[in-house]
Amino acid sequence: MYKALRLKSLMKQRGISIEKLALDLNLSEENIILFQNNIFNADIDVLILLADYLDVSVDYLMGRTDNTDSHKKK
Repeated sequence: MYKALRLKSLMKQRGISIEKLALDLNLSEENIILFQNNIFNADIDVLILLADYLDVSVDYLMGRTDNTDSHKKK
């Protein structure tokens, strides 16, 4: 299980609400809140889903790098 350390700030920067993220990714609002506040750790599948949605790397989302580049080729 992993922490999505930058989830809250990324959502704020992009103007994404808890409700929208939960709806778009088919996750519960409660889990989004828990992930945002690092109360509940996300499994790797959820981290990948969040990183892809936010167009950042999993490493950036987890706070392991300051490079926001997504793993995807543009």
